[in-house]
Amino acid sequence: MSANVSPYAHSPREKYFWPAAFLMLIALGAVLLQGGYAHYEGQFFLANYVDGRGLLSKLFSAHHNEWDCYQGRELSFLFGWLDAQAVVLGARSGAPHLYSVTHFAGLMAIAVMLWRLLPRLFAGIDRTLSGLIVCLLLSSPVASLSGFYYRPAKILAAVFFVIALGAVNELMRSPVDTARTRRLILLAISATLMGMSDRLGVYLILLIGIMVIVAGPLARAARVLMALGAGLAANILWSVAVGPRLSFMADGYLPDTTDQRVRLRFTFLDPEHYGPAVSLWLEHVSQYFGNGGLYAGVIVTIVIAASLWRTGEGDSTPWRKKGFVMLLVAVLTSIALYVAMFARLESLVWPASRRVYYWLPQLVCIAVAAAAALGRIRVQNHRLARVVTPLLAVLVLANLIALPAHRTAVRSQEHAPWIAESGRLRSCLSANTTAVASYGLSAPAAQICGAVRVAAKGTAGPGPQVPVAQANPVLYCRKSGRMQVALLSPRRGFDRH
Repeated sequence: MSANVSPYAHSPREKYFWPAAFLMLIALGAVLLQGGYAHYEGQFFLANYVDGRGLLSKLFSAHHNEWDCYQGRELSFLFGWLDAQAVVLGARSGAPHLYSVTHFAGLMAIAVMLWRLLPRLFAGIDRTLSGLIVCLLLSSPVASLSGFYYRPAKILAAVFFVIALGAVNELMRSPVDTARTRRLILLAISATLMGMSDRLGVYLILLIGIMVIVAGPLARAARVLMALGAGLAANILWSVAVGPRLSFMADGYLPDTTDQRVRLRFTFLDPEHYGPAVSLWLEHVSQYFGNGGLYAGVIVTIVIAASLWRTGEGDSTPWRKKGFVMLLVAVLTSIALYVAMFARLESLVWPASRRVYYWLPQLVCIAVAAAAALGRIRVQNHRLARVVTPLLAVLVLANLIALPAHRTAVRSQEHAPWIAESGRLRSCLSANTTAVASYGLSAPAAQICGAVRVAAKGTAGPGPQVPVAQANPVLYCRKSGRMQVALLSPRRGFDRH
């Protein structure tokens, strides 16, 4: 590349090629889902969002949306309601589906923003390499197979995470005396919305803050930390005072807010939590880098660490090896997050749950770490730089080849019953002349069909009246610190937690 050419400039061909490639990979995920299906919890959300109650009651009801275990993530309820309207529109137009439109739109937003951002974050990353890094993310099972109807909390947190990274990059690169009020406001808002999308957003705020402190200089980091602190404070105020009060207005009683707390002793002092958490994290690293298995995840992690170990040019800070320290922080905090998530919900290691939905923000973190390492390799080792681009192209192909096996695994156990009846449910949604009972659906699926029919065409059709939406009867809060979950598992029925 010429010295006079910006590393983040792109040719007219690139301007359209990479977004088109991203769109094709996202569309592949929709094809693999074959019309989509409703997750067990999503079945109750969908019936809730299309019934006859007022919109504000639907959005702020912790009873219907959180089984009274308040989490302060009302923004995800809004987009879940929008996804439900898309399902109703599909039924009304004769094209029934059970997709999350938010997921697909969010993936496209993440892909384009990351593609533009990574060359600005790291020397050595051009538009082509950035596009391949994004394609690795989009070809992972977590991105491709998560577009079914559920709660769009994780994809929203990931979108606002990328927006926050862009704002932080601009603020850290600009002189301290430069007025960046709009960037500071954008960072504070995106941090606030991360937390209002999902509790994992609070972790992301803290992660960005730690990274900024390590990166320095402190004078520039201070204003970023102030904006992040404002977002964190807004989340605390919302989840402690404002949100529970709105839930009280919707349900008539205050929700249980203790479920927001991380019980440190229960979570981190149980050694049984660490083995599954670490193996799951390594599996996601492997799924991003070509699906070579756990050992491949270990090797990739070592290679990234080794590439960041060398001191950057002009680095005179006491840390000396900022890139390596930042990677170490990211790995340790990621493992801590996985431990906390597994301690809270043991079903996350089941075949489907370990491959979908929950891990989208972490895949973005892996993509950023990959860009940091690959950029360093291209700058410092010109021989290796020649093989980076073709190697990433091969890894994208390997990811795509592995997707059918991941889809089979997702269909094999805990998601199997919902997927098995999804075809009948989609047929039921737009066939108002046939009784709901004739489709042989489970009770939650039958409730969805009746509720969507009423919302789409004003009637549930012939046959008995379908009951109004009810809160999920088998999910509830436990004082021990873990969400009690009863899911339909082929091995243990509704008995496994």
